[in-house]
Amino acid sequence: MGWSVFQYENNFISTTREEANGIPFLKFRPKGYEGALPTVIFYHGWHSSKEFIRFNAMTIATFGYQIIVPDALHHGERDVIDYDNPGTIEKYLWKIILQSIRESRQFIDTIVNHHEADATRLGIMGSSMGAITAGGILVENPDVKCLIGLNGTFAWQEAIKRKYMPEPSEVDKELIRCYDPLNNRDKIKEKAILILHGVGDTSVPIETQRLFYNEVRPLYIKKPSNIQLIEVSNINHKITMGMMEDAVTWLKEHL
Repeated sequence: MGWSVFQYENNFISTTREEANGIPFLKFRPKGYEGALPTVIFYHGWHSSKEFIRFNAMTIATFGYQIIVPDALHHGERDVIDYDNPGTIEKYLWKIILQSIRESRQFIDTIVNHHEADATRLGIMGSSMGAITAGGILVENPDVKCLIGLNGTFAWQEAIKRKYMPEPSEVDKELIRCYDPLNNRDKIKEKAILILHGVGDTSVPIETQRLFYNEVRPLYIKKPSNIQLIEVSNINHKITMGMMEDAVTWLKEHL
């Protein structure tokens, strides 16, 4: 099955196109609910956009969450590039990830102040490039309580070393070192982190997520249930319904 956007509306979820600080996003909320809601910001992957996350966002929102799905730089409504052109991912991937992190504090402030997000119940999740982005945003934003990463990596420098991720420019190398979740254990050790990853992933192999989990898990002696790695057998670089079920269960327990 190729790329497709889920077109149908959900009778129980309102979907609106919004903009904050020049960033277009889709907002999903349970219908008929007024006031602040626990909110999850969901970052999409490479060659994707906010529209491609519609079905997953609506699914999570039905469980009582507000879901915010922004377009990353050079995706969706933000100056789209030729993703199939050789060298494009090497040139732009880290630039896009780091831009989302730089934007995140002001973006989250706007979501809280103008879009009825509960400031005490904020979560971040993402898939592929979006999962990598979400890890850096957790480091940058101390008020975020919960992180879910699908088929990404939270050990950035190790992934670059193993050539799972493209080599960054000299300008970006220091920022990558600063935001790499594995280098920021003191900032993430109190956070609830769920890692969901296909064992057969050939785009972002699972090994660096295993490394991250094994390195960080000792920090969770008091609350070992606050970090979990779920390996999904016989799955490549895909999101399954089982992963979505695990994500909703995690949110219910930690957000």
